[in-house]
Amino acid sequence: MTNVVEQAFWELLKAGLWERQPMMEAKLSEEQWAEVIKHAKQQTLIGVLFDGMLKLPFELHPNEETRMKWFWIVNKIERANRLQNHVLVEFVMKLREKDVRALLLKGQSYAALYPNPLHRQCGDIDLYIGQKNYPKVCEWVKKCGMIGSKNVKNFHHQEIKWQGVNMDLHRVTIAFSTPSGYKRLIRWSEQMLANSQSFFTPSTEKEEIPIPEVSFNVFFVFIHLLKHFLYEGVGLRQLCDWARMLHVYHDKIDQEELKLNLKHYGLTHAWQVFGFLLVQQIGLPQNEFPFYKNTQKKSAKILRVILQRGNFGHYAENQVSNNSNYLVRKTSNFFFHINCYLKGFCFFPSLAWEAFMFYLYQRIGPSFTDYFKNK
Repeated sequence: MTNVVEQAFWELLKAGLWERQPMMEAKLSEEQWAEVIKHAKQQTLIGVLFDGMLKLPFELHPNEETRMKWFWIVNKIERANRLQNHVLVEFVMKLREKDVRALLLKGQSYAALYPNPLHRQCGDIDLYIGQKNYPKVCEWVKKCGMIGSKNVKNFHHQEIKWQGVNMDLHRVTIAFSTPSGYKRLIRWSEQMLANSQSFFTPSTEKEEIPIPEVSFNVFFVFIHLLKHFLYEGVGLRQLCDWARMLHVYHDKIDQEELKLNLKHYGLTHAWQVFGFLLVQQIGLPQNEFPFYKNTQKKSAKILRVILQRGNFGHYAENQVSNNSNYLVRKTSNFFFHINCYLKGFCFFPSLAWEAFMFYLYQRIGPSFTDYFKNK
């Protein structure tokens, strides 16, 4: 991005995210607007920047053709969110009829924290089922024909598709850290989720959906972000989710518990490095970020990696292969992730090493088992 495009990008992002007037005085050329929109797409923030653009004086808007193209992209995001809200409620109700309590992880519960929930670009629906009900639910979705041809099922989750929406049904919340650290994390998360009494109502629906408590979510959103940064890449949307959560719930966070969890898993430094970006780039007020510290040098390098890789590493130069040969594809993917872990090692050596060893522990063996099963 050129300096002019970069400045416009950040101003429009903060305007859409925090409902404030963007500080732009000069009109962008249509080529510069195209660059802004391209980078917004790569970071899955096209709807948020659209809201920011609408706050500009009309004379600073892009031309009508660009505005209308942008509008129709955002309109598609709105329709996807409405569909996802509806499918989410229906599916959770069906599970409730089977005496299964499902909690929504991430997704639409994060969208509800935005000024315009329908303009946050949605992904899959992630539902926490728990270890007790997981086999029963997996058997039920299989009988109902919800499992696709790939039948992606592992110790972590089962992927399904229902009414055109992709879902991940989770046995456990997240796979991260060393095997021993992972077990401690799972025990903690199971306890937290079993006692959760929090709910949210999707913006276009009336039914309440169970979600984790604030104390869990604030920690979980960061672990999920860090895991993907080390494994493949993470986009600015994930940082925006985190920033909005800290902003909305800043007076409800148990900072002592958060401090203990960060220390226990060795995450305090990483929390502060990414948090510096929330304050200095995303626009979160400094007093709303727990344990803020100036980490400008390292944070600036991490920001460059985020901007280069895009959402979940989809725009990285050495992105994973789509080769039809299973072993070729897996080998290519393996080296892509190796490269990501090596870069992560430059920032967080111990975390990247532990995450890489856990990646080997959970992925390599099963991959070769699958290969010989398919021979």
